[in-house]
Amino acid sequence: MSAPRTTEYAVRGLVALAMEGRDGKVRQAAELARTSGAPAKFLEQVLRILRKGGFVRSRRGAGGGYELARPADKIRMSEVIGWIEGNDESSENRRGDILGEEWLKLQEGAREAAQKVLAGETLAHLAERVQSRRTARGKASEYQI
Repeated sequence: MSAPRTTEYAVRGLVALAMEGRDGKVRQAAELARTSGAPAKFLEQVLRILRKGGFVRSRRGAGGGYELARPADKIRMSEVIGWIEGNDESSENRRGDILGEEWLKLQEGAREAAQKVLAGETLAHLAERVQSRRTARGKASEYQI
């Protein structure tokens, strides 16, 4: 999976947990996949990554599943994206030329700008906006990113 797709599935899964997990019950990956629109196979992999990052907890056995590891208003989207995408090791100037150096500077500036925006956004805020728009449209079960 490429990082952008992994990031999309992570956001979809977390928003589903934030919106549906308010009752304190854990949610199975298959259920989250259905409600979020993410493929079950990939969402399960992404949930494992999110567990390692401390964003979700999992319970095994009958009645097991996933839940947020901390309140949605304490999860910054910059943390999630940073954890999922990590350090981009592909960003290097293999040719050592001026164009390559300038291109890397441009990419770094874009990443820094995105981080500033994401740092001000919590999972709870994103989930609230999604829920509000769905309610307005009358599509409470549709997750579209």
